[in-house]
Amino acid sequence: MYAPRQIPLIGLTALTLLGAACAADSTAPSAPPGRTLSISEFEQELGTGRTRIEIKLAPGVLAAREVEVEGDDDEEQIAGEATAVAAANGSGSVTLALGGGLAVGFDAQTRFRTPTDSRVTQDEWLAALEAALAGGSATVEARRNAPSDPQAPGDASFTATDLRLTDTREEARIEMYVDSDNFEANPAPPPRGWLTVLGLRIEIHGDTRLGNQLPEEGGVSEFESAVSAVDVAAGTIALASGTILRVGSSTTFDPTGDLFTLETTAAAVTAGRPVRAQGRGTVESAGPPAIVAARAVKVEVDD
Repeated sequence: MYAPRQIPLIGLTALTLLGAACAADSTAPSAPPGRTLSISEFEQELGTGRTRIEIKLAPGVLAAREVEVEGDDDEEQIAGEATAVAAANGSGSVTLALGGGLAVGFDAQTRFRTPTDSRVTQDEWLAALEAALAGGSATVEARRNAPSDPQAPGDASFTATDLRLTDTREEARIEMYVDSDNFEANPAPPPRGWLTVLGLRIEIHGDTRLGNQLPEEGGVSEFESAVSAVDVAAGTIALASGTILRVGSSTTFDPTGDLFTLETTAAAVTAGRPVRAQGRGTVESAGPPAIVAARAVKVEVDD
């Protein structure tokens, strides 16, 4: 059993810039997909109600480098450099270097992953995190089930259902559902405004890219969602978000995933296993449902 402790990060450097996936991830796009939004258009998007966004943070400051409106997903995510961990009696928290320190909780129900194993015990994960911290760098990705309503802007709580320790340095990012309560325009910029999530007041500046990743025909789209069905004969994967992926000979399956063919993905879904797909592709139809020709896909089994 782990005793309560705080483990400092040795030689912590500023958070490095990277995309929603690192350069080593074959699903990473070469350029941000989607169209650019003005600050007023972005505010209007949030005014429509529950909206999923991805915030990519500039290194070392609480300011957004990029904010994207995304399609629906059944999970929310945070990624960043770990600075400390505390654990006792089967639960605890990892502190990420966001806004001076954001605590991500975990408990006995949390799934733990390392760069080489998609399921390890809590003790094994903590030992791997200790080793990474001692080596000078530890990037953690945390996921949880998305709530039915956006979390209050000042509520900093986040208990992970899935914690992943990666072997690459990722850009700090937050993917959450928000609404108009989370955004405040600045009548006397700079900055142009603030996004408040998880108790973090994030500045929106003139060079912050505001965009919309919702599918547009002919454009590049990123996707990440649970898999609800697979049709091997038709060569398609249906995602819980509603998107249909068309998988063909030009589709690359990421070797860091758990499944590498349409057939094995179909077998896992038929067996009732929780399967998840992420990647990017070209939008053939904006729908609904959106149809995306998958270029690269990473398929994982969450059991």
